[in-house]
Amino acid sequence: MRRTLDWVRRNVRPSTTQVLTLFTPTVARHQSALVRGAIAGATLAGLLGAAAIGVVGIAALMFALAAIYFLSTQVLGLRFDVDPAALYQTVQRSAAAAYGAN
Repeated sequence: MRRTLDWVRRNVRPSTTQVLTLFTPTVARHQSALVRGAIAGATLAGLLGAAAIGVVGIAALMFALAAIYFLSTQVLGLRFDVDPAALYQTVQRSAAAAYGAN
């Protein structure tokens, strides 16, 4: 029968296959469980912080592109006519020209 906090003991026990040791450097392997948990938590917090910075950066880039599109179409009056079929045909023609005449 399993104990109530058996999963805590499995994650705190130093082992190379456990999740806690994945985020804990090998220098802290012989430290107490509390220290290892704090180091693993700080590592996860750092990774989550870096991921949040990346998401905010991508969102800012998308906002900047949307602002450029809005300013160029609404303020400057430029029109963008994008036809994917025409682009595909142009690529096909240039690829066919590379092979030469049949």
